[in-house]
Parts: sequence; structure tokens; C-alpha cells
Amino acid sequence: MSKRGQAGQAMIEMAIGVSLFLTASLGAVQLGVSALAAEGVQSAALMAARGASSAPFPGQPLLRLAAGQAAAVSSLDSSVVDLAEVATCNAGQSIAVGCGLPRECVQYSGEEPTSGTPGSCLNSSSGANRGESLGPSPRNLDGRQNPDCHAADCFGVSNSMAPCRRNVAAGTLFVCLAYTSWPATAVDVWIRGGLRTLVPLASKAGVDALPISVQLRLQVETLAP
Repeated sequence: MSKRGQAGQAMIEMAIGVSLFLTASLGAVQLGVSALAAEGVQSAALMAARGASSAPFPGQPLLRLAAGQAAAVSSLDSSVVDLAEVATCNAGQSIAVGCGLPRECVQYSGEEPTSGTPGSCLNSSSGANRGESLGPSPRNLDGRQNPDCHAADCFGVSNSMAPCRRNVAAGTLFVCLAYTSWPATAVDVWIRGGLRTLVPLASKAGVDALPISVQLRLQVETLAP
């Protein structure tokens, strides 16, 4: 083989070697970044559950859920930097309206919703008795009181969990919360979406997306007097 041929072969071999090295290096970096991001999502879910599991305020059933969601969003903003954005409400909307939180609340008599009382969860009732009984409508609960729950242990059936049930584009995360019953006994937290990847990757979350799905249920403190 001529010297020119040997030099050409050496360049090809070096190019292949460098490509393999760079691919392996990027893959290692991707694994490390993905592991840190996944740990950050787990931590955010726990923060959301802790914030939302405090005793609900009478007449303000969304305050604890909104606080839990806000804690998770703040944590995710720092732990998944450049890998995903946390989807929140459209500009001009309060975070307490939809976007992973219940929209409709009703008055309850024990565990039974009172007919003819549906309204916005943001409009609290005056009066101690009416305030204590105001809670998310049955379809905004994640348990047996929800008519869409056909099993002993439902998770994700609440209307407020809808953003986390659908597939989203890479680089987007949703934080959804729901009480399992009313009066509240436990809170469900679901963080779902896809992280952007550093190397080409095809997954069930899409191209160049790493699927994320963290579910957590935590007991709720006794309803505040």
C-alpha cells in the first residue's frame, strides 16, 4: 500500500475512533444529566405532596394544592434547566385555575355533594359551615367518589389530572394534583412529560425526548377547623 493510501486509511480510522469516543462521551453525559434530572423530578413531586398534604383551609380547598404545585414548579425550574419547561397557565390566568388543579368545587354534606352547588373553586363561600363543606367536585377527585373510578384504588382519573394523561412535546413537564376524596384524606401528585436529550434518541415520549412520569400519594392532615 502506498504512503498516500496508508495516510488516508489512518485518517478514516481516526475519524471513526473520534466519532465513537465523542458518542460514548455524550452518552455518558446524557446518562448523568438524565439521572440528575429524574432525581430532581422525584424531589419536586415530594415537595408538591408535602405542601399539598397540609390541612386544607375551610372554604379555600385549592390553596394547599396550589401551594404544592408552586413548590414543585419552583423546584423543577432549578433541577431541569434547559431540559424542559414546566407548563403553567396561559398569560393572565391564575395558576389556581386548571393547569393541573381542580376547576369546579361544590358543597358537600358529609361525603355527598349537594346538588345545585357547583361553582368555581376560586369563589369561596362565607360562613363556617358552608366554608368547611366546600370541596372539589367528584370528577375532580382521584378516588371512589369520582364516577369515573371503577377500581378500588384510582390514580389519575381526576379532571385536574388531564394534562398529565396526554402526551406532550419534548421539553415540557406538567404538574397535576388532586385530592383522593372529600373530606380530604390523601393527595395525589403526578409529574409527567419529556426531557430534551443531548444525543439523538427515540423513545415513547418522541424523538430526542426522555419520558418522565412520577406519581406520589401522601396522607392529608385533618381538615383545619
